[in-house]
Amino acid sequence: MSLALQFIAAIALLAALHTTVMAMLARLLGITVREVSLGFGPTLLSMGIFCLRALPFGGAVMLKNTLTDTKPHDAAPDWADDAFDTQPRAVRVLLPLSGIAALIAVAFVLRPDAAWGSLVNGFAQIVTGALSPFSTAQHLLGGATHAGSLGFAALLGMLAAKFAALNLLPLPTMGGGQALLTLLDPCPHDQPRWKELLMQWSAWLAIALGAAWIVAIGVFLAR
Repeated sequence: MSLALQFIAAIALLAALHTTVMAMLARLLGITVREVSLGFGPTLLSMGIFCLRALPFGGAVMLKNTLTDTKPHDAAPDWADDAFDTQPRAVRVLLPLSGIAALIAVAFVLRPDAAWGSLVNGFAQIVTGALSPFSTAQHLLGGATHAGSLGFAALLGMLAAKFAALNLLPLPTMGGGQALLTLLDPCPHDQPRWKELLMQWSAWLAIALGAAWIVAIGVFLAR
């Protein structure tokens, strides 16, 4: 398998693991899962709550939420009991971290000696690489080929650590940022203007990070 295909396959597998673990835990806790998206972009296939999209570079889990779901006129008194935002704070903190925990577990199982360093260094590498996709990111991706040369399992373990670091960034659209905001927010059911702006800017930053790295990976693989 070529390095390009290995990268794409590893990213798709890790995205599927991350989203599936979150969805399974949510269902286990009695929270309604609206949709599990594997990838981004146009929909290729839809089966029940699962949605396969064109770009296999991530994923998302949509949960029932009283702030966004329209309450039916004839709704039962317990209509909101299976919504994510009505759960205890501990659940709302830990659920977004569950998929990240799965990624970290994969990193340590597949690369026990290098997983911690790869995770810790990943925070700075993600940011600096996005800021310089044609130089710094190319150097970092060149280093990643060493893991690929050791086999698919090593590449999967390395990317698992980097994706865990990405999702732990303190952006509210990321699992780590969402957990942090939930932990610190004294009024989780209020939606003031500052919170809306925070989510909007966080979403744009996440899109910018992802776009920069997609460009960097495309340039690297096209060489």
